[in-house]
Amino acid sequence: VMISNKQENGRYIGAVSAGDYWHSDLSCQARPNKASFLYALELPAEGGDTGFCNQYRALETLPDDLRQKIKGRSGIHTFNRMRNPRVKVPVMYDKEDAQMRYSDRAPDDGVHPIIRTHPETGRKALYVSHRFTVGIADMDEAEARPLLDALFEHQLRPDLIYRHKWQPHDLTLWDNRCTTHHAYGGMPPGQIRHMHRTTLAGDVPF
Repeated sequence: VMISNKQENGRYIGAVSAGDYWHSDLSCQARPNKASFLYALELPAEGGDTGFCNQYRALETLPDDLRQKIKGRSGIHTFNRMRNPRVKVPVMYDKEDAQMRYSDRAPDDGVHPIIRTHPETGRKALYVSHRFTVGIADMDEAEARPLLDALFEHQLRPDLIYRHKWQPHDLTLWDNRCTTHHAYGGMPPGQIRHMHRTTLAGDVPF
């Protein structure tokens, strides 16, 4: 997949808004990606960094009262931005086009444990994200929204995050089962950020 703000014949050649909010790749699917590679081909003079958040540590440092509230609970993950009040529809899409892209074509929701067990390490990690997690199964929105907000705020602790400043031809690899990531933006107008991304198929979270 091309992650790019390049244009040819007036159209973007890749995903422009990919990574604009914290997420684990395609957690909205029944079998989310287990790992991702991102390779930098062209970079802006400044900006365009990528942040990575350690979800093992996010869970380990979570206050006990929050951990008890999410114990045994599952998060609802959706691709459809129109259903997520915490994110915006990219400005390059008008409302009609956005509904087509994010409603009619959106895959079914993924429902996954908020405390996820890594199938290889056996360690537990926090498995929610700003971009995809819109609710908690069997919990009304009035109760779920502030709980998710508290989890998202906790994930932004600086000690949980590594910020990668890209160099040409850098290749990063991360584990989506215990990591979230985010593209910071901040690029000067007209400058190019052009990357290739590859993902590995995963298993059903448990």
